Amino acid sequence: MAEKKQSKKSFKRLKRTASIAELAERAIEPMVQKRGFANSELLMRWSTIVSAPFDKGVVPDKLNWPREEDAYAGAILTVRVDPVHALAFTHETETIKAAINRYFGFYLVDKIKPSRRPFVPSLEEDNKPTQRKLSDAEEQNLASQVGEIEDSELRDALLKLGRGLKGRG
Repeated sequence: MAEKKQSKKSFKRLKRTASIAELAERAIEPMVQKRGFANSELLMRWSTIVSAPFDKGVVPDKLNWPREEDAYAGAILTVRVDPVHALAFTHETETIKAAINRYFGFYLVDKIKPSRRPFVPSLEEDNKPTQRKLSDAEEQNLASQVGEIEDSELRDALLKLGRGLKGRG
């Protein structure tokens, strides 16, 4: 009697509902681990961890862990750098390294070096929603709604938020 061959890696079924983000992370996990990352946290949170302009001009590529004899040393992070930001990046590597280690709460990265692979810019800029200018009546309505707030910083932030929400196209 012929039996079906089972693949080496069969996906485990979830007996609960799962978010698309969780399923996507499970799908890309083997590729992420192949590049030396334990999980996709550094890749997914890069723009939160690193300050501008490096959040868009630098992309993590690979994480090389030290050999057994250096078990307590941090890893070497290889990043792809936009040529526009290359000079500034070389001066700010220590700041970026400190930001990564501070985010994770332990000594993850010991050294950051640029990759020889070309930088590919993200396409997020094209997906931003378009904003329309509000009419005078909408501006007056918005100003009257937040006009009673005493704190000027909070009032300005709420005006900006209201313009953003009402002006979506």
